[in-house]
Amino acid sequence: MLDFEYERAGQNNDILVVVLSGTLDEQTCGYLMECVKEDVLEGSTKMILDCERLDFISSMGLAMLVRVSSRMKKLNGDVKLAAVQGLVAQAIHAVRLNLLFQIYPTVDDAIAAHGG
Repeated sequence: MLDFEYERAGQNNDILVVVLSGTLDEQTCGYLMECVKEDVLEGSTKMILDCERLDFISSMGLAMLVRVSSRMKKLNGDVKLAAVQGLVAQAIHAVRLNLLFQIYPTVDDAIAAHGG
């Protein structure tokens, strides 16, 4: 099961922080994309995916991260990952997504990198 919440951050509240909890897999990644799509359509171009409470990510979940990043780049936006650890970190490094994403130890570090 995947649960997530949104927060606005940065000096102008222009950074969308998505706090992920649980499992990002084939059953839950479509739900994430639909929810994120609304905020992207509303003009959010700076996004942070907070992975601190994400327990597991499947290959479909990894593909979803790539889709979210691709969608943001088409809108001249950017996605950063924060607090990636454990099995999620292992999976991201195994498929070399650490070369695609900027990964920060904390959400605050990712906010600062976004200029917030």
